[in-house]
This record gives sequence, C-alpha cells and structure tokens, in this order.
Amino acid sequence: MTRQEDLPPRAPEDARRKYDELRAPSKPKEPRDWQAIIDEQAALIDIDTLPGKGKPLNLNRNPYADEGEELANSLLRNAGFTLPWIEDGRKIDNELAAARTKLERARDDYAEKRGAQICAGHQWVEGSWQAALGEFRQTVERLNREIRDFNLKAPNMTVHKFAIRVDEELARLGVSE
Repeated sequence: MTRQEDLPPRAPEDARRKYDELRAPSKPKEPRDWQAIIDEQAALIDIDTLPGKGKPLNLNRNPYADEGEELANSLLRNAGFTLPWIEDGRKIDNELAAARTKLERARDDYAEKRGAQICAGHQWVEGSWQAALGEFRQTVERLNREIRDFNLKAPNMTVHKFAIRVDEELARLGVSE
C-alpha cells in the first residue's frame, strides 16, 4: 500500500484540468462505416458452400404470427430447424402410423394363416396375434404418455392431441378381441 508522502505532489492546476476533462461532454464518436464492415465480412464467406444455394427462398408467411415471431420462425425453418414441441408432435404421429401399419400387417398375416386351416401350429398363430396385440397396446400406452407431455408443452390448445384409444384403433381395423 502506498503512503500519502510517497505520492508525488499534485498541483492544483492538474487537479482542475482532470476535473474539467471529466465534466466536459464527451466528443461524439465518429460514425462507423457499416458498409465497409459488411463488405469485409462478406469477403470472408465462401458463398458457394452456403446451405440452400441455388434453391428458391420460402416466402410463405404465417398470417397469425406477429412479425418478430415470424422472422425467428422463418429463420429456423429455412435453416432446417423447428420448435421442439413440433418435432415431438411429428415423432408421435410417425410412431403411431408405424404401429398401425405393423398391426395391420399382423392382422393380415393372422387372417391368411388362419384361413389356410393349418392344424399344426394353430396355437402359434393365435399366440403371434396376441403378441402383436400386446405390443400395440404397449406402444399406445407409451404414446399416450408422450401425448400427455406434448400437450403440456404445446402453446395452444388447438394443437393438442387426443389420447389414443386401443378399442377405437382395433375397430378401425375391423378387429374384434
């Protein structure tokens, strides 16, 4: 720590000059040449490697979104991203479609093998059909949990999903238990 007597004596003129410098209005900064900065940065970018080069711009606009949200959403969409809850909804829809397709194939396979009147292995045919039904029920149960979570994340009730009912799905396929 320095002592007062170690410091050089300050003249009152120096103190007055420092005080005036601090109180004086600051000089306006020179305006930046933004065009030069933009040109400089553009020279650093290799435009031939940019994603979407040569593709038309997507100029579709959501009339229900305010301007700030629309700009952010369009930037995300053009970059190939979307909101997490939208991705979750698409994942649920794709998994439900895959489960339905798998159950339809199992139903067709079951009907074909049962219609063939194969005596040996009849229990195996019934068992494989029951296993397919059990797997579908488990998938629907898991998807219903994901739908519940999705509905909590979704910002608007108009995009909420209904829970999947196994009996309605089986009726749609024309299957009775």
